[in-house]
Amino acid sequence: MRIALVFDLDGTLVDVSNSYKEAIVRTAQLFRPGTDRSAIEERMRSMKGMPNLNNDWDATYYILQVLDGKEPKVRRDERWLEVKKAFQSIYLGRELYIRSYNEMPTVPVCRGLIENETLNISRGTLDKLSGIQKGIVTSRPRLEALYALENSYLGEYFSVEKVVSLDDVEKEKPDPEPLLKMKELLDADKYYYVGDNVDDAIASKRAGYTSIIINEKWGDIAIPTIDDLPGLFNLYDSK
Repeated sequence: MRIALVFDLDGTLVDVSNSYKEAIVRTAQLFRPGTDRSAIEERMRSMKGMPNLNNDWDATYYILQVLDGKEPKVRRDERWLEVKKAFQSIYLGRELYIRSYNEMPTVPVCRGLIENETLNISRGTLDKLSGIQKGIVTSRPRLEALYALENSYLGEYFSVEKVVSLDDVEKEKPDPEPLLKMKELLDADKYYYVGDNVDDAIASKRAGYTSIIINEKWGDIAIPTIDDLPGLFNLYDSK
């Protein structure tokens, strides 16, 4: 049986605790000066497992609504756009923001938090999975997704042609469109999607994938860490 192993990027292949998650905190504090970090982090924890908050721009907007005492519902209005621009300024930094949007960032920063990112998956695990066709489906814009590949050893194991990003689809997870698009790029009898949140599990089910969720029981299969992945396919002895 030909299988395909498709990965989420943020929180799955890439550790974003000091980048995306930190950008949520700093952006929220920018719009609500004086807000204690712990209050924002508590809101982030309470959102875990909530669907339709896979996008961190939406998550930040949602948290701000809660902190403002408003109905916590994502509306992509003018305030949402302001939140997105501030978030992206903090996350990307000056140079990448200009490359992405052809304008100056709204927050005067030089080094972006994207530079803090490290990988969750080891070379050894990727080597063991070398015989399986692979792809990446992410809610990152394409420039940011490719930046992760270009600036780490992920680029040695994943082809840019097998990356489906936010820019490649009209709807993002938990809609199945990104995962269905990946099926057009890979040729397999069975598709697995490896993720870390409930939207990954929902999108997998809708697209006909078997979901593998790290450290949570939202999907079809749960594994403690991404480096436990080869054991599911009896690849412990692979090089």
